[in-house]
Amino acid sequence: MSAAYGWHDHETTPRTPERSNTLYEATEPLWQFIEHWQTLIAGLLALAAGVAAVWATIKSANREVAAAQELTKAAQRQTAVVREIERRRVARERYAFHVMLEAAMGAVIADVEAARNLPPPGRLAAGNTYSVQAYAVRQRVKRTGFTELRSAFLHFGGGPGGGVLTAQFLRLDKEIEVFAEQTSFNSTTGAPTSLGLNAGLSEQLDCIAKQAIKLCGKAVTGMKLCRDELADDLINLEP
Repeated sequence: MSAAYGWHDHETTPRTPERSNTLYEATEPLWQFIEHWQTLIAGLLALAAGVAAVWATIKSANREVAAAQELTKAAQRQTAVVREIERRRVARERYAFHVMLEAAMGAVIADVEAARNLPPPGRLAAGNTYSVQAYAVRQRVKRTGFTELRSAFLHFGGGPGGGVLTAQFLRLDKEIEVFAEQTSFNSTTGAPTSLGLNAGLSEQLDCIAKQAIKLCGKAVTGMKLCRDELADDLINLEP
C-alpha cells in the first residue's frame, strides 16, 4: 500500500535510542573485587572499628586499675610505716620504764646491803622488843622511784606478763612499807618513836632483797626485748 502511494517502505518499528552509560563500571580486578564484596568489607571494617574501640576501652580501664592498685599499695605501705613508728615509740617508752624499774630495784638492793652493815641491836637491846639500832636498819631501806613506777605500771603493767610483774612490784612496795613502820609508839601521844622492832630484821631484809633481785632480772630482760625491737630497721616507704 505504501508502494501504491509512492511512499518509500521504511521500517515502521521505531528504534530505541541507545542509552548513554552514565554509571561507573569497574574495569580493574581489585575494584571489581571491592565492588562485589563491598557489603562484607564494610561489615569487617565496622567489626574492626568495634574491636579497636573495645581494646582501647580495656586498655584505659587497665591503666586506671593499675593506678588504683598503686595508690592502694602506697596507702598500705604508709599505714604500715605509721604503725611501725607507733610500735617503736611504745618500745622506747617501755624501755625507759624497764630502765627505771631496774634502777629502783638496784637502789633497794643497795639499801638492803647498807642496812645489813649497820650496827645490829646490842646486848643491852637483846632483852628489849625495840631498839635504836633496829630503827636505823628499818629506816635505811627506801622506796626510791616507787611513786613514778606506780604510775608507769598503769601504762605498761597490762602487757604479756605485766600483771605478774605489777603484783610482784606492789608486794615488794608493801613489804618495804611494813618493814619501815615496825616501830614503837609513844603511849601518851601515839606518835612513833625512834625505836624499831628487833624481831625479824634479818629475815625481812632477805625477803626484800630476793624480791628486788627478781624484779631487777625481769627489768633487764624487758630492756633486752625492747632493744631488739628498736634494732629492727624501719619499714621502707619505697615499693
